[in-house]
Amino acid sequence: MSTKGDVRRVCARLRSAKTQRELAKILYHAVSGYSLFDLQEMRGRVERDLRSVPAGYRRRLYPSVMEQIFETHHTLIVAGRRGDPGDGERLLPGEFQDFCDMVEKTCLREDEGERHLELLYFLLAAFNIFVLDRPAHPVGTPFPGGFEVEVRNGEYLCPVREKADDVENALCPYCPAKQSDG
Repeated sequence: MSTKGDVRRVCARLRSAKTQRELAKILYHAVSGYSLFDLQEMRGRVERDLRSVPAGYRRRLYPSVMEQIFETHHTLIVAGRRGDPGDGERLLPGEFQDFCDMVEKTCLREDEGERHLELLYFLLAAFNIFVLDRPAHPVGTPFPGGFEVEVRNGEYLCPVREKADDVENALCPYCPAKQSDG
């Protein structure tokens, strides 16, 4: 469980990062504090949240969400153990500080039982977006209408990128993906 003080401390550490390498180290230490039980708890939360999603879409979406969580976690931990995070000294973009503010604000609104999972979700997203320069959602993540996150000519494309303003705590404003034509 994360207290409000824990969230504030983690977010303060995140804000102190100036480069991808510094951020990767901070993320590794923060995420290393989560257990396999926490990851399984997150999986259960996703399954609960997806119950209201139509079955056909849920079957296509679930594997992408699991990849987003488990593959990102694995990649972050392996990179952290190897001391091999990101592009090294590349500076973080200016919007990274806005991301940290959004994470703190969102996590502090959660009840204590969900706060630690919400924080983990954002830590993993930060690794993808700011360290690996990948979209928040993996390539192949489906969206309603038959569209999905894709990569073309080395550029990530997302069918809902321009919908960022519709969700208060969306990852879209920070994501490197561009709006797809779909």
